[in-house]
Amino acid sequence: MNESLSHSHWIGKFTDKELTPGEETRLLSQASHNPLLRNELRLDMDINELFDDYDRIQLSETIRKTIRKERGRIIIPAYLKIAASVIILLALSTLTGLIFTFLEHNFQPPELSGNPFLNSQSRGLLCFLPGHSRPSLPSTPLKRRELAQITMSNNPYTPRPEYEFLVGTVTRDISLFVISPLPRVKCRSDSQLKFSWKWLRGPVPVSLEITDNHGRIVLNQVQMTDDSYVLNTRHWARGLYYYKISAGDELVTVGSISMY
Repeated sequence: MNESLSHSHWIGKFTDKELTPGEETRLLSQASHNPLLRNELRLDMDINELFDDYDRIQLSETIRKTIRKERGRIIIPAYLKIAASVIILLALSTLTGLIFTFLEHNFQPPELSGNPFLNSQSRGLLCFLPGHSRPSLPSTPLKRRELAQITMSNNPYTPRPEYEFLVGTVTRDISLFVISPLPRVKCRSDSQLKFSWKWLRGPVPVSLEITDNHGRIVLNQVQMTDDSYVLNTRHWARGLYYYKISAGDELVTVGSISMY
């Protein structure tokens, strides 16, 4: 199993339960020694659960609507049903005539029929109503993550899975010990937040990077030689932010900041 397949095709087949027992054992064995592969497996499973939850909610809502319609259904006499059927047949006949008339006056030449910019992407009932079909679930973790990010709301407090997975983790780098803040911080948008650390093997340049929940960098302090940094959030917008503290070129820890 090569590295590229481990990060796309094999992970998608694992989440969809399409691997054989032997292939699944090999993938899990690699994941036990590879943190990045474990992260990909976890994110792909979380995104699958997100789509499954959405499908269950839609099914539950459809069942509730059906039950309400059954309870509120009114028994219609037979003669009214016959009259309604006649009216529907007349309406369908009229609509069919309109469709044929429309097609005769708007027939597209064969040389233009293959142009994707001139053809509609989906055809619905009677060529007027647009067709709707549930798109197939992307097969790779990268495509699933992109789709989940597209469907995310504009809520400034919506977490980013790739950052949430690392919040509170500490790398093996032992040159720096972070004292504050805590891995998850809540503060007002007009307050001051102190970042402080202690060197364990002599002074090393410290860098602090803060991004919002859309991945945009809002602060980047590099090569700091002091043992602390005070962040003034007076003009910061409310929302969820993520901070990264690095010692030299090594990432030390990741945390989140919720401003309200």
